[in-house]
Amino acid sequence: DIINELLDIARIEARRGKDFNIEAVSLPPLLASVIEALQIDQQRWPLSLQCPDHLPNVRADAAKLRQALTNVLANAVKYSPSGGPINILCATSLANGRTHVNINITDHGIGMTPDQVARVCERFYRADTSGNIPGTGLGMAIVKEILELLGGSVNIQSSPNQGTTIHLQLPAPADNAPAGERKEDRP
Repeated sequence: DIINELLDIARIEARRGKDFNIEAVSLPPLLASVIEALQIDQQRWPLSLQCPDHLPNVRADAAKLRQALTNVLANAVKYSPSGGPINILCATSLANGRTHVNINITDHGIGMTPDQVARVCERFYRADTSGNIPGTGLGMAIVKEILELLGGSVNIQSSPNQGTTIHLQLPAPADNAPAGERKEDRP
């Protein structure tokens, strides 16, 4: 896993997104497929997904966005070893005259201190030093790299023993067409 993640982050960094297949991606089905692939135990981690069908598409590489969402959701489960709800909320915002789609993923796990939050996207940084939670310390570094190359951002809010919210923000395509709607179909 470490070798694969290191190779992946090296490829992403070296190519700087030149090999990304940027297109308009519909977020609701992508999130649904990520959740299905992870096979999250809904008894232990009840999942709430609020991602409206009329949400604008995001400008992204679907495979890379899937990888980033998988990393964040897997962390929500992993860092909530006692279980607890995981909430996913999608919404839009306007910044600098451009529409963005926000994906907020909140767990109720072990959380982090402000110092840990400041370092969580560094390569090989592990907020959990107990050794009880497996991982390479590369997952969030990969998420940050992908989001930034897609023109988006990652922000994190967390409190020890209260949980963590990962805020992912991605630009909508310039035409702001809702998912499944082509520009020429709009009035």
